[in-house]
Amino acid sequence: MIVRDRPDAARLAELHRFRHAWEKRTSLALRLGDADAIDEYIAQDRVHDGDYDDILEEAYQAWRTDQRAGKASLLIAETIDTVSALNARARLDRIATGEVVDEPGVTLHDGNHASRGDVVVTRRNERRLALGRGWVKNGDRWIVTGTREDGSVTVRRENSKWRTTVTLPTSYVADELELAYAVTSHRAQGSTVDTAHAIVHSPEMTRESLYVSMTRGREANHVYVATDQAHLEQHQYRDDLEMSGRSVLYGIVQHTGAEVSAHEMIEQEHEDASSIAQLTAEYETIAVEAQANRWLTVLTRAGLTGNQLTEVADAESFGVLSAELRRLEASGHAVEQLLTAVVRAGRLEHVEDIGSLLRNRVARLADRYQPAAPPRPGLIAGLIPRAQGTMNPDDQAGLEEREDMIEQRVRAVVDRARTQHESWLTRLSEPESVQQQASLRVIAAYRDRWRITGTDPLGPDPDNDAQRLDYRRASAHLEILRTGTDEPIGHTPAAPNAGRDAPQR
Repeated sequence: MIVRDRPDAARLAELHRFRHAWEKRTSLALRLGDADAIDEYIAQDRVHDGDYDDILEEAYQAWRTDQRAGKASLLIAETIDTVSALNARARLDRIATGEVVDEPGVTLHDGNHASRGDVVVTRRNERRLALGRGWVKNGDRWIVTGTREDGSVTVRRENSKWRTTVTLPTSYVADELELAYAVTSHRAQGSTVDTAHAIVHSPEMTRESLYVSMTRGREANHVYVATDQAHLEQHQYRDDLEMSGRSVLYGIVQHTGAEVSAHEMIEQEHEDASSIAQLTAEYETIAVEAQANRWLTVLTRAGLTGNQLTEVADAESFGVLSAELRRLEASGHAVEQLLTAVVRAGRLEHVEDIGSLLRNRVARLADRYQPAAPPRPGLIAGLIPRAQGTMNPDDQAGLEEREDMIEQRVRAVVDRARTQHESWLTRLSEPESVQQQASLRVIAAYRDRWRITGTDPLGPDPDNDAQRLDYRRASAHLEILRTGTDEPIGHTPAAPNAGRDAPQR
C-alpha cells in the first residue's frame, strides 16, 4: 500500500536473476496480476498440462534430466504430501545411480531418510550453528557428508567452493531438516537455481505462490498443470467450460492470497460490489425472474404442450434460454416468431433437455437473418441485453437501478484509466466523435465485466461462449477507435431475406 500510494517509496530497479529478457518482463507482469503473462509463458513453451499422474511424471523426468546435466534444479509442489513423495522417489533414484550412499542414514521429520550424498534444506535459523562468518539459516541447501548413530549429521553448503562442514544435532535433524529435491513454493522463496519445475494440482495455489514458483530458475521456469482435478475448478478462469492449463493459470492469477490492510480490504470489497461483473450478475438474476412469466407465455403461444412447458420451466437451462431470448430481442429480432418457427420444427419428444434444444435452434435460426433496429438501444453499456416487456414495478425498479449503476461504473472506469494512464488506454487514440466516445465506454465495460488486467485493450481470445459474444461486440468498437472512423471496417451488411420461411418482422 505504501509503494502504491507514496512516490518516495524505494523500489527495486533491475532484475538480475534471469538469463532471458522476456522472462524478466513476464515475471513482473505475473507479480502484478497481469493475465497476459500466462500467454507469454505458453508462447515460450513453459506451460504443460494433462492428467495429474502424467504431469507429475513429466515434471519429475524434466527435473531428473536437468540434474543429470549438472544443473541445480528444483521441483516445486503445493502440498507437503506431494513434496514428500517426490523427495522419496528422487532419493531412491539417486541411490540407484550411486549419487547417494545406500544406507538407512537418519530419519527426518516427514519420515524420509537422508544419508551421505543427499541434498537437504534447513528450515530454521540457528545462529549457534556457526559456519565461518555465517550460520545455519532457514532455506539453506546442504550436501550430507556423513551421518551418526545418534541421528546427527555433518553437512557442507551446496555449491560452496569451501569444504568446511557443520554438524547438525539430533533434535535439529528430526524437526527442521528436509530432503531438498522437491519443496513447497513457500520453502522455495529465496532460492536461486538453474531451472525450476512447478506442479499445480492444489486449490491452495495463489498468485503469490505461482509467482514464487515461476521465478526461481535462472535459465528456465516451467509449470505443469493438472487438468483432471475437480477441486481446481474454483480457480478456473471465470466461465470456461473445459479446463486447460491456460484457464487454470488465468484463474490463479486472479486468486491473490496476500494479506492486505483493513483500508485496502474495504476498498476491494467496494470495488467488487460495484464492478460491472457483479452488477451484470445481479441484473441478469432479476431479469430471469422478472421475465419468467412472459417467456412461458411466449412459449405457450409458440406451441409447447403443458407437459413440455413444465419441463422447460423446471430445468436449469431455463435461465440460459431466457438470457438468449433477451439477447435476441435486444438485437432487434422478433423473438415470438423465431420461437414459433423452431417449435413447429417438431422432434421435441424424448428430448433430455428441451430448453437447451430450443436455445440452440433459435440461436441458429436468428443467425440467418439480419435483425431490425430495436426501438431503443437494446444493450446496456453496449454489452448487456436489456430486459424488455411488462413486469412488476419492483423488478422494473431493480433493473433500472442496476442499469444506472452500470452506466455510472463505466464512466468511472474510463476516468480512472485516464487519470492513472493505464497502458491499455494509452494504446488507443483519443476519441473525437460521440460514436468513438461510446466505443471507448464499451471497451471499458468489457474489461471490467470480464476482469481483463493485461495491456491489450480486450485481452486474449476468450474460451467460453458468453464472453466470446461480448468480445465480438467490443472488437467492433475497438476497430472504430483504431481506424478513427464511426463505422468498423469490414462491417457485415444486412443478410438477404432467406425466403418465405423467414420470420416476418
